[in-house]
Amino acid sequence: MKAAVLRERPFEFLKRKGSNEAFPEQTVADWYMARAYVLDCLKDVAFVPGMPGHLHVIVDGDSPLMLSVVRFLCLYAHYLNYVEYDMFGNKVCRNRTVITIISAREGADIVSELEKEEYLSNLLQVCRYSVAGKVFNEDSYIDIDIEIVKECGDDADAIRITEDDVKAFVADRPQEEVFSIDTRKALFASHAYILGGVIDNLPHEDIFGAGRYVQALDTFRYLLFNDTEARTLVTPAWENSPVTVRNGISDIMCTDCFESRERAVVSQYPAGRLSEKERRTIWERNNYALSLSEHCRWVVEKLIMGFRPYSNPELNKYETLFGSEKSSFCKQMKKDAADPAHLDLCSYWDLRRIDPDNLKYDSFLMLAIPLILGKVRQ
Repeated sequence: MKAAVLRERPFEFLKRKGSNEAFPEQTVADWYMARAYVLDCLKDVAFVPGMPGHLHVIVDGDSPLMLSVVRFLCLYAHYLNYVEYDMFGNKVCRNRTVITIISAREGADIVSELEKEEYLSNLLQVCRYSVAGKVFNEDSYIDIDIEIVKECGDDADAIRITEDDVKAFVADRPQEEVFSIDTRKALFASHAYILGGVIDNLPHEDIFGAGRYVQALDTFRYLLFNDTEARTLVTPAWENSPVTVRNGISDIMCTDCFESRERAVVSQYPAGRLSEKERRTIWERNNYALSLSEHCRWVVEKLIMGFRPYSNPELNKYETLFGSEKSSFCKQMKKDAADPAHLDLCSYWDLRRIDPDNLKYDSFLMLAIPLILGKVRQ
């Protein structure tokens, strides 16, 4: 049964960290406009695994709307050709997305503005960025590189964005299409994430082996295509649970990239209609690149949503704990309303050592993308 279009307005529920203070209406409106524009702007961009090159976007201006555009570029511009470590275990961080911000402000001023919760929050504490050529966090593992300059020359391969471009795009679209979100994919992805949590037959050395997920995928396919119950992503719990709100919006950010993932995977093969078996094989072959890219995207999203990595003392304490003590400690760190921290905010390379059990979530969800897109499109 086809899943009816479900349009909701989730951004209004976001509150500032550690408080019940809502964001200004204009900020929320800027987020909706920036999201719609960025998704359209990137709709034809695809980089396949092993492909050289990277996306370069020039954001001409530093108004609140344009910094919201930067926010969503950071959330969505993650591609399958990013290389964190080479085959010899050397950290290379090749093919980062480059976002150039043209701003007349002084460096400290524009950085302080970007660090507001409305825009990038904790991202600049971890990602590589530069101000007037001075580089910070040069050795960052994150696949985003932000340049802040006062002027920028022409780059024939870059996408250049002005505020007039964004406003013209919004003016030319139905308001409902811009200021509300079809949350069906996010709702289905949340179910996949829950199902992924019960997968327990995956040795760490074969975490990307698609055969390990066959039973879970079959179960998910059955549940997905036989589910006729009407649901919404936004529930009454969103009114007084910041954690529920952030988890729901996280599902939206994740699933907004599904078409980008599909474009990169399918574009590697000759044009034409693929059988279900061929499509499944394609996704399985690309599972590692998909999972790495998804972890990169997830890290950026969590930093933008106000989480931070563990400090060294916190990591040391975590290592001294055992069994349920570890999980209790992690839950406590994540639920700190004023200063949430997440163990998995690290490189994919380090994640395999620090928290290998959680690798399965990315792998399973990436393999579930064709099923979710098929449900939405049927």
